[in-house]
Amino acid sequence: MDPSAVFERADVTRRPGDLLPGESDEEEKWLATDPETDCRGVGPFEEAARTNLVYAVEAYYEEYETRGETGPFLSAGRDQTFEMRWLDEAETTLADRLQAFLPF
Repeated sequence: MDPSAVFERADVTRRPGDLLPGESDEEEKWLATDPETDCRGVGPFEEAARTNLVYAVEAYYEEYETRGETGPFLSAGRDQTFEMRWLDEAETTLADRLQAFLPF
């Protein structure tokens, strides 16, 4: 895995500040998505979201080497990286998914 390539190929969007559970003083969050692995990184500014995406993709490949198959990962920081597991993606929003996995 090339961290620079992951950082550069990310598809980045702005989201409302209340994307994550709990109170937010921030007006917006940034969400970076890797088109190859569907991993995601969340951050208060674009570069943070891209960096957190690198952590998520790194965890994805580490898990892939261990199990041989894996789902995408989500990261809000180096120590906040989780595999995204949910049953019915069509009926849950991104905010619901994040709330289920982040310890806020």
